[in-house]
Amino acid sequence: MCLSLAALLFPAVSCGHKPADAQALRTCVDRWNQGNMVGWGPGPANVAFRRPNAKEHSSIQLSSRRLCIVATPAGDGTWTCVLSSTGAYWCPPLHEATGPRLPENATLVRRGVLELDSPLKGTHPAPPLSWQRYPRVDGYIHPWTSSGKLRPGLRFKGEERGRCFLAAETARTAVSCLAGYSRSDACFPQRRPWRRGDLAACSDGPGSTTFTRWVITQGSDPPIFVPWSGIGDISLGGFKEEVEAAYGKQPALGYRLHGGRVQVDFDGGRVASIWFSARYYRTKSGFGVGSRIPLGPCHTTSTNRCEHRWRGFVWNAWVREKPCSCWVKVGGGPRSLPATVHNFLKPWFFIDVRHGHISSFYFALKFVD
Repeated sequence: MCLSLAALLFPAVSCGHKPADAQALRTCVDRWNQGNMVGWGPGPANVAFRRPNAKEHSSIQLSSRRLCIVATPAGDGTWTCVLSSTGAYWCPPLHEATGPRLPENATLVRRGVLELDSPLKGTHPAPPLSWQRYPRVDGYIHPWTSSGKLRPGLRFKGEERGRCFLAAETARTAVSCLAGYSRSDACFPQRRPWRRGDLAACSDGPGSTTFTRWVITQGSDPPIFVPWSGIGDISLGGFKEEVEAAYGKQPALGYRLHGGRVQVDFDGGRVASIWFSARYYRTKSGFGVGSRIPLGPCHTTSTNRCEHRWRGFVWNAWVREKPCSCWVKVGGGPRSLPATVHNFLKPWFFIDVRHGHISSFYFALKFVD
């Protein structure tokens, strides 16, 4: 019996007949788009049904047979994504180029959709595969229903225990899980943020309907406050996908966490600002919501007879109809820049105070009033 990727791509074609090159290329493009490859692009690409070149063969140990390959620019080379036997693309961790520069014949547009520069005539769409009925991102099936049940048709095979976390290799919208020397980089917690003892389903690979049942041994969302850049698993400048991997999709009024609220604003898919009122997040010294900040002595300036300062912040520096009852710092330097419209594109940090205690924090990459 002859079994090859061509046979998987074109089950109606016998092993003794090679499919037309145009149809093979069309299928390579269709399979990419069917995988919902939102983590890629925008930018140029090379797509082909071909044999791996020497660099690709040595970098990721591919066989020498022809297969669908999508290559995207990476420095002086390319990243190589290959179509697996499931009909989903597998892409290597984005550390270094896995292939040489190649001529561009396609473009990755909005949300990773692949379009050929020259449309193919006389070809037909690749028929959908059975696993594509499930929600998926970058080829990986999202296994849980909204009620936390494994979707019908998916199954567990084997069980592991260990902690879960975000890493550079983690699949988009997933987390990585580690048990000893065993690690999976496409795991989907049953709920987010997760707690010790919760379950995750770790995919066997892109397009796979089989998962490892993973018992999580350490919770997410640590009680960490890093002034003035992040809390828990959320950091200014971080990716939206990373936040949603740890916390789920943000509700309209923000996340309800630990008896308070956390609101995250995004700009271009990155975390642009963080506001929180939860006492749960603390610095190593215990500073956070509920703490007190002493006013301290007055400092006379050219515009203020009594300016109170604390660690680079200025008391009531932001005034509209009335003072804000807050500490304000503008810019990333040791002392605040003037809190004026001229500095709106600089980072801004607010500490709101009510009845003498801190009620909330807000920090942003630029001011949004």
